[in-house]
Amino acid sequence: MDENATNQSADQRARRKDATRNRAALIAAGAELFDAAGMMPTLDDVARRAGVGVGTAYRHFPNKYVLAQAVLAETMEAMLDAAERAARMEDAAAGLTAFFEAVLEPQASKRALGELLRSTRTSEPDANDVQSRVERCIELLLQRGREQRVIRADLAATDIGVLMSVMTRLIETFSEADPQLWRRFVPILLDGLRADAPSPLPGEALSREQFLPRLLGAKG
Repeated sequence: MDENATNQSADQRARRKDATRNRAALIAAGAELFDAAGMMPTLDDVARRAGVGVGTAYRHFPNKYVLAQAVLAETMEAMLDAAERAARMEDAAAGLTAFFEAVLEPQASKRALGELLRSTRTSEPDANDVQSRVERCIELLLQRGREQRVIRADLAATDIGVLMSVMTRLIETFSEADPQLWRRFVPILLDGLRADAPSPLPGEALSREQFLPRLLGAKG
């Protein structure tokens, strides 16, 4: 192989490696600044925190909102990974607790995530993928919970979705007063899902067709 071609290939690999490292540094710095101050920091602020040049930052992200979407994507992926680990837990009751914590904790602790989820619409394929993964987690937990007789038999997957929406609303409303307030209500919620809950659920659960369009529409 020609020596010049070999050197050129090595240079290209080095540039790609630098670009990957710089992008990761910008996303990490963006997550830190946005979580602390919402969408107030500028892309210049993020570049300084990441230790890269402003020009480099703008080559990767044309503005802070595009960067914020990348931060959101990474945060959502981490959240979904945690939810899927919870769904695979052998103890269904512990898994359900871990599932709610996995989904709710980032919304309460990561200010940028909450602001972006409330102010922007995730692209439809992404929204569908997220919802499908969450639904699979819920179905696994409900199936295992019924088998272990620790989760009430009259509970539907859409009931869990509605409860998650209620808790998200609680976080949105009271996070400035107390970002950890949601933790006070998770045990109350979980007690109502137990197999030995004293009262049967009245009425019918929402169908998926009734639930999903309203959920996705509420995020628009």
